[in-house]
Amino acid sequence: MRDLISAELFSPIEHSTRTAVSELMDRNLPITIISEANLQGSLSVAPIEAALLESKIQYRRRLGSHISDGMENCIIIETSREGKGVEWNAERNILTVTETMSIALSGHQGDSKVGPLTTVSICHCIAQLISPSGPRVRRMRPWAISGNWIHNCMDMTYDPVYASLKDTLKSEGSIRVIPITEVPMPNVENLDFIDSEKLREISSRWDSMGNEGRARSISHLCREVLQSTKPSTSRLEEIVWGCIMAPGWESDLASQIRLSSSIWKHNDKGIAASKIIDSLIRSGNL
Repeated sequence: MRDLISAELFSPIEHSTRTAVSELMDRNLPITIISEANLQGSLSVAPIEAALLESKIQYRRRLGSHISDGMENCIIIETSREGKGVEWNAERNILTVTETMSIALSGHQGDSKVGPLTTVSICHCIAQLISPSGPRVRRMRPWAISGNWIHNCMDMTYDPVYASLKDTLKSEGSIRVIPITEVPMPNVENLDFIDSEKLREISSRWDSMGNEGRARSISHLCREVLQSTKPSTSRLEEIVWGCIMAPGWESDLASQIRLSSSIWKHNDKGIAASKIIDSLIRSGNL
């Protein structure tokens, strides 16, 4: 598992993140983790909690709480605003994580491709700095890309940060990328453009098909949505051809996210967020 914060796309925040985490850990005090009780907040909190558990550092979780002027020894995850990515308040020992933008790739004409560094990916960097070789942090590693998957950037245009993270996780062996027909248990209940019966039928014949037959079958499966604006072309391609799988998973990352999103419909926000965090820490999936 490579040092994620050393990846080029994190270069704008590498120094500040290393400094903040180092000073936070040096204080050796109980830490309060504060976040909004939403999906992005849950996906951000989980790797940090896993790292603190493995490092035997006392902490408590506060979801949906307002930030008090007198608070100290905190990691605050603000999912609703864009900022510097990582901000360190040495006087109060507070590490604040926000979304920021980063150059991830260069275009064919030398133009810069910019995308979001989400609180999720940044928190995975922080978790690895706290517990570099922890098994929980390693098992949760595939979720470093999840913040970009749920980001609205995927619905508007190509996200170079998502592509870069996917290449990084794939090259280190944390994930593999496969078509939806090879996912053992894909969740397509909320995808009205995919007929689950047709998907099962295509999957049963997938191994006997050539490349042309596979491409034709996938096109036929998704033909109803090809003329639609939603989902975006980039998201549609990831849903059917670029499914993210990890060791031990039966469902791909996008399927798990779609299924887990329904938890908020039947539970209090804080309870729903806690269920997501606990599941990721316990098993590494949803």
